[in-house]
Amino acid sequence: MLKQVATVLTDNIEQIVRRWVAELRSSARTEVHNQMLSAEIVDSMKGVLANIASAIAEGAAPGDETVPISLISARDPDARSSAVRLRGTRPLAGPLQVALEASKASGKLRHDQGYEVHEVIYEYVRLRQVIWDTLRASELTENPALSLDLPRYVDRLLDEIMMSAVESFHDASIRDLEKRAIRDPLTELYNKEYFQQRLHEELRRALRYNQPLTLAMLDMDRLKEINDTYGHQTGDAVIIAVTRAVCDICRQADIPCRYGGDEFAVILPETIKSQAVVFAERVQRAIARLTIVIGPIDARGKIPRDGMPDETTAGAKSTPLTLPAPSLSIGLASFPEDGRNPETLIARADAALYRAKREGRNKVSF
Repeated sequence: MLKQVATVLTDNIEQIVRRWVAELRSSARTEVHNQMLSAEIVDSMKGVLANIASAIAEGAAPGDETVPISLISARDPDARSSAVRLRGTRPLAGPLQVALEASKASGKLRHDQGYEVHEVIYEYVRLRQVIWDTLRASELTENPALSLDLPRYVDRLLDEIMMSAVESFHDASIRDLEKRAIRDPLTELYNKEYFQQRLHEELRRALRYNQPLTLAMLDMDRLKEINDTYGHQTGDAVIIAVTRAVCDICRQADIPCRYGGDEFAVILPETIKSQAVVFAERVQRAIARLTIVIGPIDARGKIPRDGMPDETTAGAKSTPLTLPAPSLSIGLASFPEDGRNPETLIARADAALYRAKREGRNKVSF
């Protein structure tokens, strides 16, 4: 019986998926399927269906579920030996595991493409309905098992597949929320709020273990001139390039953050001031060697909003724009000599930073 079900599904995969797509696109419940049912999604669902069919043929069962013995026809010559094997819990493996992994990837893909969770669930609800319509239309209709045991077993498999996708979607959503809560969207550095939290934590650790700590405040010199001349998109590209250069100098234990528009903060655990000066000078040398290539640009010398020149200026100026990175002024403050709490340490590092600005920029002050 199970092999018959598997055969019906295998023979009708294309038909099932075509009907599934058509029903999703005709539904008034969501607009997203009209725009985002890509070939990748359709091919992925075909693969899931093929593995579900293989899992049914093997009598695979998820978790602690078992295949109902009554599903196996007594007229099947292999029925009695199969029934004995199916009494216990069957491990999650083989094609069922492949289908579950594919549905996990599907859930994350839906999240990355901007789906809502109810749209993910709706896809599997419709899939279940199309599968059962296909089975009922086959010669299996006359078999009494189709009305009781078989639906319970197949539905259990489909539930596992759906839950795998939904859980993956949910996990991706949580990770995205956590990232957005602590990361700056442009640079992907830690944001100011998380910086303050981590500075408290690192200072407590330094106090507990009697270790040094230095805070570096970095500010880009004359970024406003770049923004005014070339536009804010160019300014953003410069900020990203400088961010990468700073991160390349940081150790794994260091905590680089975006403190403001063109200002950065780097927490340097277990670092005395003389070591922090070496760090700051290495950052400045890296920035001095940095060349930033930006383009294409329009006739005004600015990057268009969509990244491409508009029709009136396309071709008027198509060479990439090459800019030197703006220099960095850096202020340092260390625990315990400059302050024993976060507020004092930030104030001292800020004061040193603005002293470096007053002294002509591109300086390290402490």
